Amino acid sequence: MNQPVCLEQPIQRRVPSPSQRRLAAAAVRIALAAMSVAWLPVLPAGVAAATFTNPIAPAGGGGGAADPSIVYRDGFYYWASSVNGNSIGIAKAKRLQDIGQVPRVIVYTAPPNTMYSKELWAPELAYLNGRWYLYFAADDGNNANHRMYALQADTQNPQGTWAFRGKLAPPQDFWAIDGTVLQQDDGRLYFIWSGWRGANDGFPQRLYIAPMSDPVTISGDRVEISSPTLPWEMETAAIQEGPAVVKHNGRINLVYSASASWTDSYKLGLLSNTDGQVLNPASWVKKSEPVLVSNPAGHVYGPGHNCFVKSPNGRQDWIVYHATTDSGTGWGARNIRAERFTWRTNDTPDFGKPVAVGKAIKEPAGSPPDSSMRFEASKIGGNFMRHANGRVRLDANVSPAEDAQWRQVPGLNDPHAVSFESVNAPGHYLRHRNGEVWSDANDGSGLFKADATWRKRPGQGDGNGVSFEASNFPGSFLRHRGGLFYSEGLASQLDRDDATFYER
Repeated sequence: MNQPVCLEQPIQRRVPSPSQRRLAAAAVRIALAAMSVAWLPVLPAGVAAATFTNPIAPAGGGGGAADPSIVYRDGFYYWASSVNGNSIGIAKAKRLQDIGQVPRVIVYTAPPNTMYSKELWAPELAYLNGRWYLYFAADDGNNANHRMYALQADTQNPQGTWAFRGKLAPPQDFWAIDGTVLQQDDGRLYFIWSGWRGANDGFPQRLYIAPMSDPVTISGDRVEISSPTLPWEMETAAIQEGPAVVKHNGRINLVYSASASWTDSYKLGLLSNTDGQVLNPASWVKKSEPVLVSNPAGHVYGPGHNCFVKSPNGRQDWIVYHATTDSGTGWGARNIRAERFTWRTNDTPDFGKPVAVGKAIKEPAGSPPDSSMRFEASKIGGNFMRHANGRVRLDANVSPAEDAQWRQVPGLNDPHAVSFESVNAPGHYLRHRNGEVWSDANDGSGLFKADATWRKRPGQGDGNGVSFEASNFPGSFLRHRGGLFYSEGLASQLDRDDATFYER
């Protein structure tokens, strides 16, 4: 079991494989980091944000922001991403367009000196049969040893603790990356991934499927359902990877990434299945043309490795993928984009042309005004953390409602932590002073920034909730007592309960 240890800024680093990726461009230009990209400002509560612009998560680090895996559940979008090549972080936001602007919690770090300690790629987040799961590819530093592994959340809080559940492998245990789960309408589960036919094949990478007896166990032989055979799947390298499932009116659509991910020729292809016989290769039909390609006029190069999410009202379908803004910039310049898509009459997705960088996109239907949150006491339902005349207290029926709304932003004193900014008093942050907790204006001092910075932890009284530890006073937690808030140590179960909150 791994405790979240810190918050990270939302930048994913995917470590290139030394043997498989040697064709990558020698010079990776991180041009986007220095670009002036149009970002949607955070608006006051009650003001509808009609549009946003791509990218929604910027590039940065050795691998850029890549391989997005986002799940929408219970009013929040959750984004899982690789961090430093050996960890997984999860970000949480109410609006899809904000997912790259909020801090993320490190929920898992691979132990050293194992077969899965290094090159942790493309974590895939899934909610199956009432539980959260994470799937990731990793190795021991030798790319040929890449295999798929699974984690299972201990609670309903994906930013909480996780248990390592082991390797996912069929009897034919060869190189494997980019695993995802297909769940049939009758509940049957199947694992789909990109792999090699043998132990040291290298290219081409093919797509495989195998049955599962439960979300962490492959229970039968693998079946090869597709291989790169068309010219557009073999530019620079013959690759099929990054499978993502989206179903519509009984048709199973499997969108995959083709050609070399480090080039402008990366793109999306489509396999479709209409009879439900997913272990039969003949039941999968490949579309002869790619379904999403570069749009140079819009500064979209190498779109690939996508996921699918719904709008908050459940009525719209959205694709989230990575691409680069400049031609020839490779892995380090990858950033994340989100766009709505529609359906063709044959129930296959129509992604159209990638939306240009900076062009206004109407936000997902049903999106709230911003990603501010309320914090409800775990043991006193209907009571929320609010500020009143500067003092932070616990109240029900808060009026005005904005007094109980807070934005989580990267920590003022540590970007790997979190600070709370008042929605209706911008520039005022939740901070402790002399053990009491206040909402004070940021005076810019080092002391203020330290006192206003907190580390997000699993709920000390209930793992489904959250707790916040003062960054400059380890062991001291944000808690309510007698209707007021303090930063104190936790000596009893009552203390732990009073330091646990549900994000609403």
